Amino acid sequence: MSELSLHQRIVNAAASQEVENVKARHTYLHGRADATTEWDEIWCMDKNASWAHAFGRMRGGDQVWYGSVTQYDKMCFENWLNIFETYPEVGGKDPRPLMEASVHTLVTDVIEVARDGKSARGSFITPGVIHSRLTDDGKPYCNVLWERYGSDFVLVDGEWKYLHEHVCPDILTRMDCFDWAHGEYERLCDPNPVEGPPPTLGDPPPVTDPGPMHMPYSVLAKPRNTVPWPEPYETLDNDNTYTSLVD
Repeated sequence: MSELSLHQRIVNAAASQEVENVKARHTYLHGRADATTEWDEIWCMDKNASWAHAFGRMRGGDQVWYGSVTQYDKMCFENWLNIFETYPEVGGKDPRPLMEASVHTLVTDVIEVARDGKSARGSFITPGVIHSRLTDDGKPYCNVLWERYGSDFVLVDGEWKYLHEHVCPDILTRMDCFDWAHGEYERLCDPNPVEGPPPTLGDPPPVTDPGPMHMPYSVLAKPRNTVPWPEPYETLDNDNTYTSLVD
């Protein structure tokens, strides 16, 4: 990359900032459960679009939209229907940000812009919490989680857009309703411990590539490097991507 001209170095440096801004906008929109705006405004929703979690990977704009927008909105509206009698003040309010608050703090980002300037790749760690006070049983809850993101971005008509996202939950547990440390101890002492990806909110959406695609931290296994940070690269291809590309 040292062979790049000064002009191209400046262009790529500016691109890395734009990519970071796209990631930050995702964090804000996800925090208010506004999936519709996210996938409508900051994603490239073509045949190569993909979104993956531990349960599997959705591929193509239609499948990603159905799983990440349609089903997510369904959960938001179902939650509103479950709570409006307990909390009548929700009347007239947008049901989406009432479901939960997903607080993802982005740290230690590593971003590489391709030599051809048409794509960028990023790896992020996101310690955070997911909490809500508006529940059907009237009791607050809070999940604590650490996740890693592997993200690919493309330049579309002069604007940086998401193309791929791979979410890797390393730690996910409820922090306010049971002794999670003792529970993990009991699980590991079980002669037939249950292994699998961490639980998800609601039923997993339809996927093209079924999981598990990532396993959480465990005292019995070293951390999985599912989404390694990107190295300098020439162009987005199957050797430099978090999701294989469609021909």
